[in-house]
Amino acid sequence: MYSFQFDNITQLKDFQELNFGCYLCIWYADKIPPHIGISINGSYYSLKVNGKDTAIPINEIVKIIDKKKICTVFVEIPIHIDCVEVERIFSRYKCAKEGESTCLSPITEMYSVNNQIDMLADLLNYFQGKQQIGQLFGLNLIPDFKGILTYNKKDIEARLKQLSEKSTRNV
Repeated sequence: MYSFQFDNITQLKDFQELNFGCYLCIWYADKIPPHIGISINGSYYSLKVNGKDTAIPINEIVKIIDKKKICTVFVEIPIHIDCVEVERIFSRYKCAKEGESTCLSPITEMYSVNNQIDMLADLLNYFQGKQQIGQLFGLNLIPDFKGILTYNKKDIEARLKQLSEKSTRNV
């Protein structure tokens, strides 16, 4: 069952497409829950259990995704976002943490919807309702990929806990 289905995903062939505009980057799009980052004019931002990515060139991110064969969808959101504001918002977060913040937290704050959006499908439905979803690009999509699988907050919290424990063991 899907919480959000995509139409017309184009295979990402030219990574330069992502250097202009704003894209939600949905890593592990075929997993529960996926991971989300955002690219603004070629600079990638993401909140993770072990820290955050800030202003990483999107080309470097795409190389990692391609090398590791991670099922990923890039969703264009044609809304101007000020990079200074993105930096300011991400600076307030240290990492994604169970019971506190997720990879989605700074992104919903950027769009001023953090009180009404709990999961990725909520955000995608919000943008779709406002007709603010542009091009869709896929990389390493599984053959029958259709959309975001249904999950809930408990799934997110369990994944954050699992990643946190794994991160602690590897230190």
